[in-house]
Amino acid sequence: MLNYYGLDWIAMLLTFGSIYWIGERRRMGFVLGMIGNLFWFAFGVFADSPATLVANLIIFLLNLRGYLKWGD
Repeated sequence: MLNYYGLDWIAMLLTFGSIYWIGERRRMGFVLGMIGNLFWFAFGVFADSPATLVANLIIFLLNLRGYLKWGD
């Protein structure tokens, strides 16, 4: 069994929190999502998963875009 140092569990909780906060119309949900993406990215490094790395880089950028456009 591989050890990911709990990165996957932390990333999962941050992702769920992010989705919840965005659903509550709180801009900080995007920040929580970006932190979650960093944890998913670290998980992808340990898991040697290029798809996880690429997906979370793109989702990070989408979260950043959502944060920046929130008041428009």
